[in-house]
Amino acid sequence: MPGGDAPNLDDISQTTFYIPYKPDVSKPTRSRLPESQYQERDFTEGPDLRLAAYRKAWTKCFDRLQTIIHNLQTPVVAAVVEEVHRSYTDILPGLPYPELPVICITDPIFGSSFLTELTNQLELPEDTPDSLFSQKTFVTHLHPPDCGNISSAMKSIVNGFVERETTLGKVKRKPATSLANYDITLLSTWYKALCEAEDFDAESRPNLVVFLHEFEQFDPIVMQDVFYICSTRIPDLPLVFILSTSSPTTSWLHTSYSRATLARLRVRRFALPSGAKILEDIILKTFFDVEFEPDVMIGPANIQYLQDYFTRYDSSLDKVLTILQLIHLKHFSSDPLTVLIHATPGVTSLSRPTSFNFIDSLAERLYAPSTQTPSETHAEDWRSITIPSLIKSIDEARTSFRSRARGIRVAFGFINLVQCFMVLQGYKGLGWGQQISLCDVFVDILEGSLEKDIKYLSIMVRKLRVEQLRGLLEEIQLYFTNIPTEEEAQAQIASLQSILPNDDVSLSELRGQVATGLSDWLIGYLNSRLTPLEESPLWDIWYTGLTPFPSELLNPSVRASILSGLLRPHDFAERDNESEEEDREVGLWELPDTSILFKRYLDSGKMINVYDWFESFKTVLETQAEKGKSSSGRGTPKKQKGKGKGKQKAVESEPGEWEGEEEEEEKWKLEVQARFMRAMQELDYLGFLKHTGRKADHVLRLVFDVND
Repeated sequence: MPGGDAPNLDDISQTTFYIPYKPDVSKPTRSRLPESQYQERDFTEGPDLRLAAYRKAWTKCFDRLQTIIHNLQTPVVAAVVEEVHRSYTDILPGLPYPELPVICITDPIFGSSFLTELTNQLELPEDTPDSLFSQKTFVTHLHPPDCGNISSAMKSIVNGFVERETTLGKVKRKPATSLANYDITLLSTWYKALCEAEDFDAESRPNLVVFLHEFEQFDPIVMQDVFYICSTRIPDLPLVFILSTSSPTTSWLHTSYSRATLARLRVRRFALPSGAKILEDIILKTFFDVEFEPDVMIGPANIQYLQDYFTRYDSSLDKVLTILQLIHLKHFSSDPLTVLIHATPGVTSLSRPTSFNFIDSLAERLYAPSTQTPSETHAEDWRSITIPSLIKSIDEARTSFRSRARGIRVAFGFINLVQCFMVLQGYKGLGWGQQISLCDVFVDILEGSLEKDIKYLSIMVRKLRVEQLRGLLEEIQLYFTNIPTEEEAQAQIASLQSILPNDDVSLSELRGQVATGLSDWLIGYLNSRLTPLEESPLWDIWYTGLTPFPSELLNPSVRASILSGLLRPHDFAERDNESEEEDREVGLWELPDTSILFKRYLDSGKMINVYDWFESFKTVLETQAEKGKSSSGRGTPKKQKGKGKGKQKAVESEPGEWEGEEEEEEKWKLEVQARFMRAMQELDYLGFLKHTGRKADHVLRLVFDVND
């Protein structure tokens, strides 16, 4: 550290020092995907190309997810913004005292994305095309640590507005002659000067919005005083409070705040969409929507894990995005063949000797015999394989898979359209989204187990009346018209529509003919589209299938991780000579101080004598210093032992040398003590120790049954 920025480590008044990490710039590192378990069949540029493919696929999926989330929260954002701008326009007359506008938002799912979007909409410039209001708003944000008492809470509110950049510039205050920075009169004076400087009238003057994040964590006693103080300045100071909560606000406000406080508040409540319906919409519009084609299709195992985690553990959208990103990351890091997800490398790249294993694995997948007894021409076909023909086969497999996946999405939309039409006509539908979760439906579609649903729909179609048949055919025709690839389906529906007459002549016979034709065509069409994706060649490049989700990355075992890190710390660190030392057992003296102390911890009983623990730790450190003597040239300072009786000193030492050795020995003792204290405090912080008041020099061991 530079001398001017170096902290004074001897300052006893400081409890903590922060030393920022400075990486070694001489060893630049590149971001790479984790090594695949099939590393032997990868080629040289494979990891870099797969990383680029992962970024492209995840960016496409993430943009789609952001669009879906934005569309889900936009109605609530617009309603809240409108309420903020109209907070001081529609005021009930005859109130005993002014009411402070308070907007309570219940948001158990969307989290920071909703508040960010709401803040952006409130602070839009006047000339922005998306701005629906000409009125400005100024926004400040408060968190529970900012409001420990009434003074700090008012200071945060006042400074949040006064110190912002406006036409008034930065306000310069003299402490001796100015108002206190927690006095709301200062905010009133600043606001009045701002309105005069920018020539705001009564209708266009800006509202002052205060965001209270995690409102349940605020002290109700402090906030009662804040609400009372702010309500006394209405309407001269148009404050609007927005409360962000994760629980229903009605019960919370009435339970935590007095009636006198609630009487001064005009509460408006807004709730964002929540529940499993949000997850179903996200999966539907990302992976089963005909208007979007994902690069990676998730399988039944991942959908089931998403549903289980969302409904049982954490229903926040941040976790959903994290899980989907981890699915993409694992998919691209597990198999080298995923480099082919977007495009195939050129002939030059695949012709290199380092790519031969990659080529062999592809050829085995594409041209291996489907039965145990290959055909007579199989050997000749194998010898005729060339790299250009292999590239052509890969491109055909990519086109085939995308066509099959698109067919599944179209078929799902078609089934959903028919069953929704049945429900609207008073018939019993399939119960999708009501009795049956859509996530379960997605799993059944990917597993190819919708035969009963298809058969039920075909039977119900036969029972439709003429008017109902005509309406259903019109909706089906409109659905397939928006899908250019379904020309054959459009022609079939058009032919059925032409059979239905416009008058009542021969109505019953034609109705049965059209209903039977539509029913039979529905069964054949859906069965041809709902085929398993695993039947496509090289399907695992674009489809995760039954691959389980790596739940240990999202919810790791903390206890096992801590114990493994203490027992085998070298397994978690990168070593340059790993190939040479991977089979060598690491000695106790080579471990970090905390691991050394933990090893001795495991050898003790329930009650640990701290002094004995220190002596055993000191012995290991002396061994460590002796082992390092050959490389550093310095050893452990040894205690000066007395001469035996009758023995003479071989060499007379100078007094200065004796003093230097004694000083070095003292430094060594202090270093050992400091390292012991630091290691013991780390174990104490991790929860391995318990201090007892009975014996000051003993601690209790809390962790047992640890397998080395």
